[in-house]
Amino acid sequence: MSHPRILVSPSPLGARARKFLTAHARVVPVEAGPSDDECRDVMRSVLGYSDEGALATFRRIQRRYSGLTYFSRFRRAEIVFDPAFEVDPETGQVAFEYAVMDAAPDGCRSGFVRPDETVWFGNLHVDAPAFPSLDHFLECDALLHHAHQQRLESTETPPDANAHLTALRARHPRLQPVNSASGFSVGWWSDHERLVCINGLDARLAADGHGMSPVPTVVMTWLVDEALR
Repeated sequence: MSHPRILVSPSPLGARARKFLTAHARVVPVEAGPSDDECRDVMRSVLGYSDEGALATFRRIQRRYSGLTYFSRFRRAEIVFDPAFEVDPETGQVAFEYAVMDAAPDGCRSGFVRPDETVWFGNLHVDAPAFPSLDHFLECDALLHHAHQQRLESTETPPDANAHLTALRARHPRLQPVNSASGFSVGWWSDHERLVCINGLDARLAADGHGMSPVPTVVMTWLVDEALR
């Protein structure tokens, strides 16, 4: 396949994410996988019909991201974007498996995208939605990279992350959400002095839908020298 389109036409990514990809991303060769007709045959076999919308979304995501690789601070590993079209015969769900994979897979962690473009991360048999799109995930990685160049003020594991955030925003009322880099279990806030990241993905995966998690939600705060744009 040709270079991922995101390196040629990165819009609507923000300036920080574009700069991050320019400095740190590489391209590796990946296979295009089954043809459109082969994907349709699989869907008809499992679903009884062909979901043309899902196939169109898959091809668009494949063209935009396939072959992209860089070190992800969020995943704490070198990752490769290599979406593959699959239909689960048990659930009847279409998924773009391997959309975000460790370059050296451990057999436990997974990353895939649904046809609605949500990014799901998993560990063993547990999966959870993490970001609304791959662009949100990229923005998060770029912001994490930027944050780690700043001065770390604190790393906390509060028993109630929501209450902790409420108290934090009461102390720093100018904190505003950074929606472009936030997701379902990961949130960013910023003002002119600090960056705050609340990461509850590992806690959500460890809880496996059973309430309290043995893994805490992590809140990290950095002091910055520039306003976030």
